[in-house]
Amino acid sequence: MPNEKYDNIFLIGLFTLTVLLLLLHQISFNKSLVIDVNSPYFSQVTSDNTVQGGKSKAKLVTNKDHFLLECDIIASSYAWPFCEISFEFHSATGDGSSTNMDLSLYENVSITAQYLDKTPTRIRFHLRTFNPLYSKLNDKNTWKYNGIEFSPNNDGSPVKIPLKAMQVPSWWLVEQNIPIMNSSPEFDRVMTLEIATGNGIKPGKHKIKVSKIEFTGKMFSDVQLYSFIIIMWLLAALTGLFINLRRSKISLQKSIKRTEELKQLNRLLNVETKEFRNKSERDPLTGALNRSGIEAIFTDEIKVLSLIFIDIDHFKPINDNYGHAIGDKILIEFVQIISENSRTTDFLARWGGEEFLLICPNTKLDEAFELSESLRVILSQHQWVEDITLTASFGIAQKEDETINEFIERADQALYTAKAKGRNTVVKSMGKSIDSSIIF
Repeated sequence: MPNEKYDNIFLIGLFTLTVLLLLLHQISFNKSLVIDVNSPYFSQVTSDNTVQGGKSKAKLVTNKDHFLLECDIIASSYAWPFCEISFEFHSATGDGSSTNMDLSLYENVSITAQYLDKTPTRIRFHLRTFNPLYSKLNDKNTWKYNGIEFSPNNDGSPVKIPLKAMQVPSWWLVEQNIPIMNSSPEFDRVMTLEIATGNGIKPGKHKIKVSKIEFTGKMFSDVQLYSFIIIMWLLAALTGLFINLRRSKISLQKSIKRTEELKQLNRLLNVETKEFRNKSERDPLTGALNRSGIEAIFTDEIKVLSLIFIDIDHFKPINDNYGHAIGDKILIEFVQIISENSRTTDFLARWGGEEFLLICPNTKLDEAFELSESLRVILSQHQWVEDITLTASFGIAQKEDETINEFIERADQALYTAKAKGRNTVVKSMGKSIDSSIIF
């Protein structure tokens, strides 16, 4: 159940993070690029007089808050007269290459521009991009035209244009012999931005006021965001799979161990049912097993077995000062406390007087030590009858290649050492030697 709780919390957190990222992507994570008179980009004007046969003239005036393109369209043998402003994004580097502007993450461009003369006409907008597959740095004609022609608003308000609406003119594709696979618009290596008069402009003087060009978009593209979310979920799934496999392995190991313990316990319980039914095998006062009752427990089927020898400290003065009735109550309560705070697989026997044996199947020496220390603390802190202060000493041993009598004798020697060290202690028998580390 705790694992399922944590799994659910993790999934809810992951789902919440996903929804939050999608919402933030819609309402936030925005970025913009503004081009105006305060921008650092170099600007210049050109007209068709740079083309063979063209005669039009252009002049750029930079005012406080806008650019003004003054254009004099003059009829000539050139069929497509124009004037334009261009903003340079590229600059040469020392290795012969060039820097440029990446606008691929922007989605829209808002152009605040208008004609100041009364003749209604259109404006052309170009983004010229460089592609090393077919472009040359020293030949601007090889820079791809990504363009669109639009009608500006008469009131001077911005016109919003989706970048995906821009197209590459077919005449340029044919002129440069561009393969179909490279014929779509590109915005990742923008070299220049151009604002020009529209096609079919009539001869005469025209003025175009350009206040601002603003690109808007997201800090991350949809593909980047969705890829991140997919990778996040894949990593979460792989992590969850690894954790579940590890849990299954641990659970299987525990199940195998528990099954074996239950088999041993079942055999011991069968022994207890058959062998301990006779009341002569139990202590009539405390209900604990007696010496006869524990003989069937010491079987070779139990591969790991520890023994805890317990002695109530200074019990004789209790009988002398409070009487045997109080002493008997303490013995009965003592057995109840040991039984309630030991494991269901442990067996408690009264060895004689105030001495007891706690037999612990499938328990190593260090585990028996921890159990003994826990019982020692519980006994010392318990409120006994008549407010008597009571403690106990513990000697523990783990069965080795020895007889039962030798096994019990080692635990008894450890108990003797505990009492010699001042009582209310736990001492381990380390084979033939006694562990000198004692807990108070």
